[in-house]
Amino acid sequence: MENRTASVEVLSSEQSARWEELYKELPANLRDINFSFDYNFLYEKNGDGNIRLFYFTEDSFVYFYPFLIRPVIIDGMPTPYQDVETVYGYTGPISSSNNPDFIQKATSAFKQYCESENIISEFIRFHPLLRNEGLVSVEAGIKVYGLRDYVYVDLKKTEDEIWKGYSSQNRNKIRKAEKQGVKIEAVSDQENFSVFVDLYLQNMKLLNAAKMYFFSKDFFEGLFELAIKEGVIFIARSEKEVLGAAVFLGGGPIAHYFLAAASVEGKKMAAGNLLLHHGIKWSQQNGMLKLHLGGGVTEDPDDPLLVFKNNFSVQTEKFYIGKRIHDQGAYDSLVKEWDRKFPEAALKYQNILQRYRWRKEDIAE
Repeated sequence: MENRTASVEVLSSEQSARWEELYKELPANLRDINFSFDYNFLYEKNGDGNIRLFYFTEDSFVYFYPFLIRPVIIDGMPTPYQDVETVYGYTGPISSSNNPDFIQKATSAFKQYCESENIISEFIRFHPLLRNEGLVSVEAGIKVYGLRDYVYVDLKKTEDEIWKGYSSQNRNKIRKAEKQGVKIEAVSDQENFSVFVDLYLQNMKLLNAAKMYFFSKDFFEGLFELAIKEGVIFIARSEKEVLGAAVFLGGGPIAHYFLAAASVEGKKMAAGNLLLHHGIKWSQQNGMLKLHLGGGVTEDPDDPLLVFKNNFSVQTEKFYIGKRIHDQGAYDSLVKEWDRKFPEAALKYQNILQRYRWRKEDIAE
């Protein structure tokens, strides 16, 4: 008879060394920076919740799922419940095996964990390039929704092929930036990184961006350390001033265009185009196979950010999210009360899974 031994580990930020050990043991094609301890810990430092890694094994198969766990607090009062959300970025569960029996066992073990922790709901941001939304099934109780297309650059192409894949308008802007004296420099000091942070936060204010994009000081301190270790920080300058900056993260077969910002003058001089061009070259030179650019800020195919990224590549993958309710009774009770409290917002936000934790100031006018 075949002997199979299954085991479960649930790690917190106090077991960083073990998390990193398990991360480094993942198959090479799954070892993406989004699943590393350092990346996930950024969001605990940001105050978004407490990170956990659910790790299920049977024989040589592994199921690896990082997430945030948070107490459910209503009107400043604690409830008996918690909920789960994956960090900003692209994670969800990954597995070294697509064997349905193994996935079912891992999912069942995770659901038991959720029950033991009084977790009522779970929100997942899947990884567009790893396509791990395919790991979940109807039986797992997860509803999967395809949102918008996200752009990536195939770095297995030659540098010349990548350049020819740019739109002609983009190539002209990059040449224009270079002719106007825009210089791109990789930096590794706090002073230059602080310039990037200031510029980024200014951009977010001008865009009236959602609160989630205004990361904390602790977050940026962690990001600096991570970018030095597993990425690069580029600054765009003219003779007179800083025009823009961008952070790229790597550490596996996939690189990520993570955060970027440009001044008004930098936008006129196409500093953002030149920064991303250098990020593509850096990613290819450092052995990455794809550079993930992400998508727009809306689902509009003419979203300006998406159009900007499509100037570098027309290759896309769909971004999926997942929603699962673990305790239907408790969930329904909290949502019903929230809808009663905010009747003018109930219809508008009926598809927001965890709206029960939103306060009045979280509701957009």
